Amino acid sequence: MADAPWLELLNSDWHDYRGSGLRRDLVDDRAWLERFVGPWAPALEGIPEGDVRGALKKLRRVIRATVDCIAARRNVPPRLWAALNAVLAASPFVRRVERSGAGYSFPLVPRDPGLSAMLGEIAAGFGETLARGEPARIKICQNRDCLWVFYDRSKNRSRRWCEGGTGCGDLMKVRRFRAKHRHGTADRAKRG
Repeated sequence: MADAPWLELLNSDWHDYRGSGLRRDLVDDRAWLERFVGPWAPALEGIPEGDVRGALKKLRRVIRATVDCIAARRNVPPRLWAALNAVLAASPFVRRVERSGAGYSFPLVPRDPGLSAMLGEIAAGFGETLARGEPARIKICQNRDCLWVFYDRSKNRSRRWCEGGTGCGDLMKVRRFRAKHRHGTADRAKRG
């Protein structure tokens, strides 16, 4: 299952989960950007790529700061709600009746399908998750080298690592095992 656009945007600030210290901003990667904005590409024609990148990074900072507060069980500062709501306000949507097969549909459509509409859809997806999902399930991988944001879909809401038990979860188990045995070896060497 693909991540929601807001999650994918947050995780575009990539950190090497193995601890090398490498970090890469995928918004600056042309292939990633083209794939990410693909659904909105026709509406973004004529908008300089730098403007798109800058707007995505700005929205990412706002959502990430909000998620950091939520994951730490802290109050989200009013300035972050104001910034998120400003993005939503800049992207007015209207309802429209459309013929859909043998019936009708009543979708929300953007008045101006440009950059503000794309940002608004991403922000709206985050807002939907907060309003209709369970904000306590929004978590940050506990591997301090990773910091990947995910929505915990486990039954007991106990997931601590990204990638559902592979990747960071396995890496952290190996690190704990090695640390435990390294100390055990050192203790035996002191006694021997």
